[in-house]
Amino acid sequence: MNPPTPAMPVEPVVASEPSESSGVSGGERGLALIVDDEVANRRLLGSMLVKEGFRTLEAANGREALECFEQERPDIVFMDALMPEMDGLESTRRIKRLTGEDFVPVIFLTAVKDEQCLLSCIKAGGDDFLAKPFTLTRLRARVLAMERVRDLQRTLAAKQRLLETLLEHDHEEKKLAERVWTQAVKYHNVCVPAIGMVERPATIFNGDLVLMHYLPDGGLRILLGDFTGHGLAATVGALPVADTFHAMTTKGFDDVALLSEINQKLYRLLPTERFMAAYLISISEGGDTLSWWNGGMPAAHLCTAAGRIELPSHALPLGILPELHDPVMRQVQITAGDRLLLMSDGLLEAPDQQGQMFVDAGLSALLDDWAPGTPILPALMAAFDAHCAGTEQIDDVAVMEIPLDIDALRRQSGT
Repeated sequence: MNPPTPAMPVEPVVASEPSESSGVSGGERGLALIVDDEVANRRLLGSMLVKEGFRTLEAANGREALECFEQERPDIVFMDALMPEMDGLESTRRIKRLTGEDFVPVIFLTAVKDEQCLLSCIKAGGDDFLAKPFTLTRLRARVLAMERVRDLQRTLAAKQRLLETLLEHDHEEKKLAERVWTQAVKYHNVCVPAIGMVERPATIFNGDLVLMHYLPDGGLRILLGDFTGHGLAATVGALPVADTFHAMTTKGFDDVALLSEINQKLYRLLPTERFMAAYLISISEGGDTLSWWNGGMPAAHLCTAAGRIELPSHALPLGILPELHDPVMRQVQITAGDRLLLMSDGLLEAPDQQGQMFVDAGLSALLDDWAPGTPILPALMAAFDAHCAGTEQIDDVAVMEIPLDIDALRRQSGT
């Protein structure tokens, strides 16, 4: 270790005129902190850096270096490894903690060639070495290399900060929009506690739309829609669909008129690659007839005392063509003990860790074991959760189980 020398005053050394070879004006390349207990070493390196276009600060030991760093925040640090009071290793560790996510290069000044010592410098946070005695050529090479790394890191850090700010803003906007959307879309839905329902969005927004309202004659109408994709882009058509559904149902328009109006609005509103698959279900006032329409959704399942009946897709999704495709409601006779299961394809296509979809991994067996008059939703979702354990949800999921007892539905809802 070099013999200790009295600490020099911490004063910046500024170039009066840059060298012709540097091609830069004084201080253009930033502020360099030189930390060395030898005055001669500091002055020699300082004069070289001034010629290269730097302003300089000097410190005689690690403690002074920390004070300079906190006060001036230099752009590059030249650090002697062996010094009194606080050596370069400890000083570098503390400087790196002060820099946080910013990158300030620390170049160790050393005449030591011991590999373990050099490794200790790197572990302490050093980024490069400058061997004593200094030469201008070697100094230029080290500085240029560190400046490139520093500038690249700062550019990336600035972009990362901007991205984080934009993502945070986007997240807040989505949360606000989701609250508004939920109030606007679901505010007019009737509450029917007897209906079992699970909704799980893949993102903040759910592209699966559930609407329920009573008809003027006391019947119940339900729409379960699945917009293309998921998230915010999938909910663009939700507001006009909800407004149309509630307004036309309240006024008693028939099912086909409602479907035609929704189809025309979505066709005008959505781009060509966007549409809404949907079920439309109406339970008659007397509770003995189920009218249904399935445009592009998975088959619905009607569990009756006589067995399970599939209600498959028979029409195109809404919004693809200017006129409604297959504008006919199917009908089936029902009794109070029957139950209806509706689901979006997010449930069927959810993969497990091996990539197998839920529809191919036990769903059929569950449906085959569905006993008439009993709910299936709890067992269905337990099997679904076990299937999806350890995987990320990739699409919105909506499932409804409807007991087809119109008196019970009206009584529990307070209607």
